[in-house]
Order: sequence, then structure tokens, then C-alpha cells
Amino acid sequence: MDIFDWITEVVAPEQRNSEDLLYEHMDSQSDRCLPIIYLPFDPTDGRHWRDRGAALDFALATQAEGKRVLDLGPGDGWPSLIIAPFAGEVVGVEGAHRRVDVCRENAARLGITNATFDYVKPGDPLPYPDQSFDAVVAASSIEQTPDPQAMLVELYRVLKPSGRLRMYYESLARYRGGQEREMWLGAVDSETTRLFLLDRHIDDEFAVQVTLTYTLPEAALAAALGGDAQGVSLEAITVDRLTRLESQRVDAGICTTQHASASTLIRWMTEIGFSSVQATHSGIWIAGCLFGALRAETRPATLEAIDSYLRPIVQVGVDLLAPVDLNPMLTAVK
Repeated sequence: MDIFDWITEVVAPEQRNSEDLLYEHMDSQSDRCLPIIYLPFDPTDGRHWRDRGAALDFALATQAEGKRVLDLGPGDGWPSLIIAPFAGEVVGVEGAHRRVDVCRENAARLGITNATFDYVKPGDPLPYPDQSFDAVVAASSIEQTPDPQAMLVELYRVLKPSGRLRMYYESLARYRGGQEREMWLGAVDSETTRLFLLDRHIDDEFAVQVTLTYTLPEAALAAALGGDAQGVSLEAITVDRLTRLESQRVDAGICTTQHASASTLIRWMTEIGFSSVQATHSGIWIAGCLFGALRAETRPATLEAIDSYLRPIVQVGVDLLAPVDLNPMLTAVK
């Protein structure tokens, strides 16, 4: 029997949303690797250039400079805290209490005073009046909501006329060809470990994620699952091994998330009433390409110089149409 079928039929995990399954349990969604938020900006690191390209992308694509911006699902404060210097005010909304606490802590540590963070129970309407934001940004968050289409209706509602939504999202098409399923282990504490299993249904645009928690240290659980010092492979996780571990399992949760493709998102937003929805190139990609194309000695060497260099190029990129089948970033105008 397939392990996901066995888990569903025999273990019968509790249905949860992604916040309860994952994000309430994370100290950091980014493993504390975000430039500016956690790390000093390094102009010699291409990853930091891409992050700066993202900041400029969200700010320029939404025309948000000096305006009031809503950030759906900032996680560790991204992109709220990197676009705050461009915006007049940023409001981040999260469905996990722990994420709100982390965002507030990061804002306080960085001395950012024009970014605030609110908790909203997943699936509830946003607690803001109609037409209360000039712009909305959403970075890999719309697919984590219980009903992405309903959330887009809410984002449309709170946008002012001519307001812009800029969206980065996780289409599942990138995982086609061997990455449809994944697993990993995560220590809860020294004596308890969670097994994460992810099953992506690419053509149907949804993913199923399961967590099984055991009263075993991480190394012991890895060994019981057929792993070694190099880790555990998904192929090694069998129904027989999971059955033998049942007496040490203390929790099981399951979550299904809808991962709409660009074509689906464009259709939804058009039906909702957005006056235009465009698939465009991203500042993230542009900044990464430029970093690789420039010789080290010719690259700008400060954050200010990088911003000055990237800004006009990113502005062109976020207005440049990209093929929809690449599932690029989207800009929607109310």
C-alpha cells in the first residue's frame, strides 16, 4: 500500500491548516538566513542581490513608495521589513501567533517603526475596511491560506481603486520530474522528532502534507526509518517501518493546500473584478542575472549603490510581460 494511503486510512491524521501544522512551530521560516532581517547585507553574495531585487520588485511593481501597503503572510517579516523603508506604512497579516511575534521582534530589533503585524485566524475575513490599502504584496503566502480564491476576494476588497497587488506564489510545475514527493525530519526537542511528508499533485494543483510526531530522538527515528548518517530517503519509508513505530507516535496532522498556477490565478482575479492582471519578469531574477554577469570588480559595493544600479532595470523588468506558462510573478490592478 502507498504510504500516504496508509497514513490516511490507518493513522487517520487530524485535519489542520498550514499554520497549525507548520508555522506555529517554527522559530524562523527562513532558517535565519534573510539579508538585512537576520544577516548584514553582503554585496559580494548573489543571494543578497536577489533579495534586494525582491525588495525593489515589490516596491516598484505596486507603486508603493510612501503609501500604505498590506503584506499577506510575512513569516519572519519578509517582505514587510525590507519594503518598509520605501513605503509610508506596512501592515503584515499572519494566521499564526508565533509568526506575528517573530515579525514584531524583528521589527523592534531593526528599529523599524512603520511596520505593524496583526493576527487573523486562517479563513476569517481581513479586519480592515474596504479600500484601506494602496497596495498589497503576497510572497509565497496565498497558497497557504485555507481558500486562496476567497483570500483574493478579500485582497481586492481592501485595495483602493487603481491599487496594485504583486504576488509571488508556489506553482507546483517546478517540481515535475522526480520532486513530486519529499520528506524530512525535524527535532521538536532532544527526545521528540517530527516526520514531514509532502505529496504534490501537480496537474490538480494541490499538495498534501503530513506530520507524524514520535517520542524518539532524531537519530533514533532516522535509524528506525532505514536511514544512516547521510539521512533518510523517501524510498526507505515503508508501511512496515511506520507500522512498527506506531507505539511511539504521539501526534499526526494533515493539511491540503491549493497551489494555483499563473493561468488559474489570472482567471480567478479577472473573475473577481481586477481591471488587469499581468504576468511579468521579476526583480529577483533580474538582480541574480546581473550579479552573475558583472565582474566582481565592477559590481556596486554598497547597498545604496546596488539600489541605485538595480532600480531602473527592475522597473523595466516588472513591467515586461513574461510567458504565463513559466508561472512568473503577477501584478493585478483594481
